[in-house]
Order: sequence, then C-alpha cells, then structure tokens
Amino acid sequence: MSNIKLNFEKIFQQAEKKRMASKFNEAIDLYLKAKELSEPFTSSQLSCLMALGDCYRMVGRYVDAGFSYTSAGSIAHLLGDKSSAVDTMVGLGLTLRAMGRHRDALKAFAKSEKIYKMLQDKAGLAFCLWAKGGAYRIKGDLKKAIETFKEALKLFTQLKDKSGIGYCYCGLGGASRILGKIDDSYKYYSKANETFRKLKDTFGIAYSYCGLANATRMKGDFKGSLKYFKKAKAHYKKIGDKVSFAYTLWGEGTAFKMMNKLEDAKKDFLDAQKLFKETIDERGLSYCELSLGELEFL
Repeated sequence: MSNIKLNFEKIFQQAEKKRMASKFNEAIDLYLKAKELSEPFTSSQLSCLMALGDCYRMVGRYVDAGFSYTSAGSIAHLLGDKSSAVDTMVGLGLTLRAMGRHRDALKAFAKSEKIYKMLQDKAGLAFCLWAKGGAYRIKGDLKKAIETFKEALKLFTQLKDKSGIGYCYCGLGGASRILGKIDDSYKYYSKANETFRKLKDTFGIAYSYCGLANATRMKGDFKGSLKYFKKAKAHYKKIGDKVSFAYTLWGEGTAFKMMNKLEDAKKDFLDAQKLFKETIDERGLSYCELSLGELEFL
C-alpha cells in the first residue's frame, strides 16, 4: 500500500472519530485533508464528500453542504453506486429542509424512499422516513409528521438502531409539542435524552435537552425550562452548531418573555437573529421577527 493511501486512511479515520464525537468543525478540517489525498472520482473521494456534506449541515453551512452532496452524487452515479447516490439525495433533502425549503425536501425524500424500497435497504429507508417526518413538521402537517416518525421508529426498532430510535423520539417530541400534547412531548424527549446519554451522543443530548426545555416552558414552568436551556446551550457550544444554538436562544428568550424579563429576552432574540442571518435560516428569522414584535408591543 502506498504512503498516500496509508496517510489517507489515517486522516480519514481521525476525521471519523471527530465526527462520532460531534466535533464537526475539527472533522471538516480532517476530511478536507483526506480529500486532497484521495484519487479523483473514486470511492475514497466519494466518502470524503459525503462526510463533509453531513458535517457542514450539522454546523449550519448549508451552501457548502449542498455543494458536497451534489459532488458526491455525481461521483456515485459515475461509479454506478446506487446506494451512495440515494444517500446523497437524502443528505441534500436534509439540507433543503434545514433551509426551510420543505417542498423541495419532500420531493427528494419521496424519490429516495422509492429507491430504498427497490434496493431493499431497511436502514436507508428508516433514515429517509425520519427525515421526511421532519419535513412534514416544518410544513405544518403535524399528523403526517407523527405518522411518519412512528413508521421510522418501527423500522429502527427492528434494526436495533438506538441512535435512530432516539432521533425518532425527538421528532415525535417536537411534533407532539406543536400539536399541544405537552405531556407526550415531555415523555418522548425524556426517552430520547436517556437514550443519547447512554450513547454519549453530544448532539443528541443537546437536541433532547432543548426539547425538554421547550416542553417544560409550554407547561408553564419557566424557571425549570431555563435549567434545560442552559444544558442544551453548553452541549451545542461544544459542537459549534450555530443553527441549533440559535433555536435554543430563541426558546430561552421566549421563556424570559413569559417571565417578563424583557431585556434578557431581547438579547436572546437579537443573538439568535444574528445566527439565523449567518446561516440563511428564513424560518428562524421569521420567529425572531415575530418575537421582537411581541416585545415591542409589551
């Protein structure tokens, strides 16, 4: 094996470890080094681009994520790798979903779902259904979201995929909260938090703490919600996830607003707004405009 190949493997594995530890920015630097060492239009380059797409998406760099997934998709088609080609389509769908483009995301997921069924890829199908459930939630079709998350949960349970199960619980927690089923929401997020703490999944822990915070806030326990928001923020800071951190700030600001701590609320909303502008998140920006408007009224 050549030195270049050995170096590629070494750097790629280091990047994988960083990604598994939710250290996405550090992983990005290593994947970029590995990509430089990979031969053009090979499975090695494809693996780097797919991983880069995932990491860029996790830290809110959606333009870079989209470019990485599209490039990976081109190589997958060139290599005749149908499985990787559909994986890139789901990654692109998740990027579109994160940017608030739920219609485009749902189209990508519908295509992917058909291909996963054709390939008899249960793991791919479960992930695609989870992604689709999130797009329905953003669209506002909450019953369809819950139905789809439950389908994904069933498949992940059959596959004994604990991480997938945890993320389905988070999806169900979010959709239940918006439907006004606050007790269900708290129950799902608690299950997710327990799962992620056992797995030591930093992103999952942060995500579930943020969900618990919002469910607690909706129950009217504003002080209690602030404790969960604090835990969520600490974990998101470790990751460098600007988008999730921004939504956490918005949720915390809403709790402050309900407690009549209007200056604290305004600071959180403005900080969140700044991050949403950086990541071009139109949904988040809309939430901040509404919240700042409410503050002005108060």
